[in-house]
Amino acid sequence: MTGVFFLAVLAFSCEKVPVEPDTPEPAPVEIDIPGADSNILIMKVDYQTFQYEGYTTVNVDSTNDSSDTIPFLATYCPPCDFGYIKLFYENPSHLLFYGGIFWNGCGNLHFPTSFMELPAQSAGLSYPGNDRVCFIDISGAQQTLPWEHGIVDETMIENVWETISKQPEFQHYYSKTNKKVAVFLYTPSVGGGNPAEWDFIIFVEKE
Repeated sequence: MTGVFFLAVLAFSCEKVPVEPDTPEPAPVEIDIPGADSNILIMKVDYQTFQYEGYTTVNVDSTNDSSDTIPFLATYCPPCDFGYIKLFYENPSHLLFYGGIFWNGCGNLHFPTSFMELPAQSAGLSYPGNDRVCFIDISGAQQTLPWEHGIVDETMIENVWETISKQPEFQHYYSKTNKKVAVFLYTPSVGGGNPAEWDFIIFVEKE
């Protein structure tokens, strides 16, 4: 009887415990980014809500200089009634942005006019501050914040960054440049302007 009990215990102790197989790491998801062969990424974010409104791309002849900023050239017509702002890459043959600015009205965005949108990633990138982000005024010059009587401050730029840095197209371009991300505030309505009509326009140059 004792021998039978011993064999039963031995058989139980030698029984194999199932081992769960290792779960493989998920493979990186390759996302097709339409327009990624162009070297300028242009993005749009709502001024008040920081809602993402899409992106487009433009291809220009890059200067490939050692500067850490995009070489903007601006043409600004003050809105006595109807004005506009044009932003170029270095010279007037490379238009990046053209928007109407109306006094007591709302101008139209003439270029770019078509924006695409891809699903956002779950996590964005840490805000790098002035080392990698700059604010551009209507002259195309880089400005410190706050700007224009407090209508743009550092917190707003951080909120813009939180929005755009989750986008796969931004992550793609940002990983391929040493130039600063340029943020411009487009105000199509001034005077009795409506901030609900304003947008942040973001430019990233891929080197």
